Amino acid sequence: QRSTVSEWLAEEVSNGDPTQLATWFRTLNESKAVSLCSTHAATWRLPFCIRGTYTKSRRDVSQTPFFVPSNQEDHLSQKMVRKGISSIEEEICTPLSLLGCGGISNQNNENVWSTAFGEGGDKAGATVYGMCKFHASGREDMDVRMLLPPPSVVKLAEKTNIKITARPFVCEVFDAHRLPCKIDLDRVVKAVNCSDSIDDKTPPTKVNGKDLEKDKNGWPRTLAEPNQNYGRNPIGVGVSYPLGIVPSSSFSGLQSETEEKVKFYACVCWTDVFIASDDELIGKLGCAKLGSEEDINNQSPPYKYPLEIHQSTPLRVLHRRSSDVRSRFIMGLSAKRIDDHWFRLRLSTSAGTYVKEFVHGDCGRTLPSIQSMLGGRTDITELDCEGMAI
Repeated sequence: QRSTVSEWLAEEVSNGDPTQLATWFRTLNESKAVSLCSTHAATWRLPFCIRGTYTKSRRDVSQTPFFVPSNQEDHLSQKMVRKGISSIEEEICTPLSLLGCGGISNQNNENVWSTAFGEGGDKAGATVYGMCKFHASGREDMDVRMLLPPPSVVKLAEKTNIKITARPFVCEVFDAHRLPCKIDLDRVVKAVNCSDSIDDKTPPTKVNGKDLEKDKNGWPRTLAEPNQNYGRNPIGVGVSYPLGIVPSSSFSGLQSETEEKVKFYACVCWTDVFIASDDELIGKLGCAKLGSEEDINNQSPPYKYPLEIHQSTPLRVLHRRSSDVRSRFIMGLSAKRIDDHWFRLRLSTSAGTYVKEFVHGDCGRTLPSIQSMLGGRTDITELDCEGMAI
C-alpha cells in the first residue's frame, strides 16, 4: 500500500496514464469525504526570449506605458494621465503575443485559479504568470527619436570596423500558447512595421533634397534621412528583420551592453552667440564639419576629440538618482551652421553621457559643455539617437 498521495501521483505520472489520473482528480473533487481538500493541476510553457532591434521616428511615443498624476500637487488622490500616444512595448509585445505566440495563457494567474477554488480572485498584488515582458538596452526620452545611422556615420563605422544598429531589445514571453517559428516571427515584423515586406524601411522624408524644415514656431526641425527607421508604422515604431529566439543569457547581457557601448546622436541647437560661418563654429568647438566625419584626421583646426567631460547628476533626474560627479567621453563631434544663431551637431559618446546637459551645461554642472565652449547661452531643441555600436 502506498504511504502517501504524493507517491501515488508520482507513480501515475511516470506510468504516463493521464486518463486514470484525470478520473481520480474528478472523483476526489466530487467526494464529500474530502470537502476540506482541493486539488489543482497546472501545465505551463517555460519562458523563452525573442531578440531584435527597434527604431522610433516620433517624439510622442514612450518606451513603456507612461502615466503621471493629473494634479502634480496631489499625487495620492488624483487619477493618472497618460503621456504620449502609445509605447514601444505595446507596439511590439501585442503583435508578438497574438500573432507570434498564438496568445498568452492566463490560466495560471493567481486571480484565475483562486476564483476557481472559491478563494476570491482579482486581488491586489495577485501573481500574474502569463505575460510578455519588454526589456531594452537602455532607453531614450519620449521626445528623442531612435533612428539608424546616416550615411556619413555608416562610412566612418566601416573605416573603424564598428557595426552600428538600432536599439537592441529582448521580449521575455511566459506561458505562451505556442513557440513561434520563423514564419510566425516574420508575420510579427510585418505587423509591427505595417508593411507587406519583412525588410522594409521608411522612405526618405527630405523635401527637394533638404534635410531641415521649420516648425510652426519657425524653429529648424530635422527630417529623417533615407532608410533611418524600419517600416511604415504611423505610430513610428519599427523592428528589424529577422527577429529570433535567443537564450536567456541574451536578456542578462542587455544591461552590460548599455554600460559599455558607444552611442551616436544628432541634435539641433540654439545659442545667443552670433555665428558668422561654419569655420567659426567648428573653430570654437574644435570639431569636424558635419557630413565629413569619416575624414577627421584632415580637419583644420586640429580635432580635439575624444574629449573628457565631468557631469554631475542632472537636475532633471536628481530626484531619483544619487548625486555624484561622473567622467564621460565625447568620442567624436561634428557641427554645421544653420543660420546666425542655429546649428546642428552630430556626436558619439561613451555610455551614460547626458547629451542634453552636455549642450546647455546644466547650470554649470557639466564641464566642459557646448555652452562653455561657445561662450554664451546655448540650448537644445531636438535630439535624435542615431544608433549604438556593438
